[in-house]
Amino acid sequence: MGSKQDFVMVVVPFSEIKKFFLIDIVGGTLLYYTIKLPLHSVAAAMLGSMVGPLLIRRTLRTPRKR
Repeated sequence: MGSKQDFVMVVVPFSEIKKFFLIDIVGGTLLYYTIKLPLHSVAAAMLGSMVGPLLIRRTLRTPRKR
């Protein structure tokens, strides 16, 4: 008796990979140092580098009113 195996293939567009890299990696790092240097607070910088990319993605996702 043969068994059927399901095969799932997920395709991620290159534009989504670029968007992730720019927003999360580059944007998060820039926000970290932008907050850390003037405030001298690692905790505030970590929080800002976590919340910042989320806010950037949210603003990019909302439709613009004309």
